[in-house]
Amino acid sequence: MKNTGLALLAVIALASCQKKEEKTETVTTEETTVTAPATEAVAEKECYRKVIAKDSIVVEIEHNGDSIHGIYHWKPYEKDKKISTYKGVTNGNTANVVAQSQQEGMNYKEEVIFAVTGNTLAVKFGEMKEDKGIWKYKDTSKTSEQVLDKVDCN
Repeated sequence: MKNTGLALLAVIALASCQKKEEKTETVTTEETTVTAPATEAVAEKECYRKVIAKDSIVVEIEHNGDSIHGIYHWKPYEKDKKISTYKGVTNGNTANVVAQSQQEGMNYKEEVIFAVTGNTLAVKFGEMKEDKGIWKYKDTSKTSEQVLDKVDCN
């Protein structure tokens, strides 16, 4: 009886070791698979900020070729902040993107246009109208802009 118990224990221990080895190989393979694509598509990141009294606007841009994405946060001191993530394309130094925004408990999509010139980024502001579920500038020729300065990304 003791021999049978020892033999059974040895088989269980051996099986456990074999399973652990297989698990380690799988994890290593998965890590390699996940890491390889990330090194192929390296995005360039730029950050811009403007502080007006106690309000601030922050834009982070990550681009790869003419495709861009990032965050656009408007943080007023006394009102609800607007938090947006966006995706779009650039044409020269101008970007036209669609942002997924959240402000005052509402979620919506909106067009955002900004232009990068040297160490500044100009974000357009203006009257908007809804068009197919996306808020777009009513007339881009009647917009104003806020100019943000380039800052180090933290």
